Amino acid sequence: MEEQSTEKEPDAAQEEKKEENVIAAVEIADQTDGAWVDSIDSLWVHSAAVLENTGNVPVVIGEVQMNFMNGEGSVLGTDAMNSATPEVLKPGETAFVSQTTTLDGVTDPEEFDHTTYNFEYREAFGEDANLMETKSVQHGPGDEYNPYRVTGIVENATGDVQEDIRIAAGLYAEDGSLLGVLTDSVSVSVNAGSEAGFELTYPEIPAENAGKVKDVEVKAYGWDWGF
Repeated sequence: MEEQSTEKEPDAAQEEKKEENVIAAVEIADQTDGAWVDSIDSLWVHSAAVLENTGNVPVVIGEVQMNFMNGEGSVLGTDAMNSATPEVLKPGETAFVSQTTTLDGVTDPEEFDHTTYNFEYREAFGEDANLMETKSVQHGPGDEYNPYRVTGIVENATGDVQEDIRIAAGLYAEDGSLLGVLTDSVSVSVNAGSEAGFELTYPEIPAENAGKVKDVEVKAYGWDWGF
């Protein structure tokens, strides 16, 4: 009887080694938050983070949940279904996520201590980041309702019409620390090779941070339903 070899075929062995070396990982590279009380005594929190692909393969970031904590580690409130901009990251690339919301039953900003994040991600299998280019970016203080404002032009260089372009601007202090993130979308379709203006004022950041902003980083991508 012919003895069967236990050695793996070269292609199978290489494929298994490749799979063993795949590392899909996303970590928080930077974050910021702040709380304040408005004119009708509602307590607001702005939380923002930079998510970084620290693995060696492209990833897709799913829903991001924020948990607003006090100093004792108890949850004061949560906010789910937040999206990263962009959603698809190559190794080393980053995305922004942010939210501003009220905390029911909390009246003292000192009760809020920090925000934790729970986010899902997976290895990307052919998904395109669908990144847009931006130019002519301007930024400066806004008004009492919108403490900071970022404007600019987004260019569609993807070769396809984009029906929903999502944009985020990270606001940075002179020392490079994150102060907040503004997000919005271009709600009109933008044809291939065309461009559209954008204005970001939401979500509201702590008013005290508006005067500290020295630089902004804008990210934009074309979002779709995935089919």
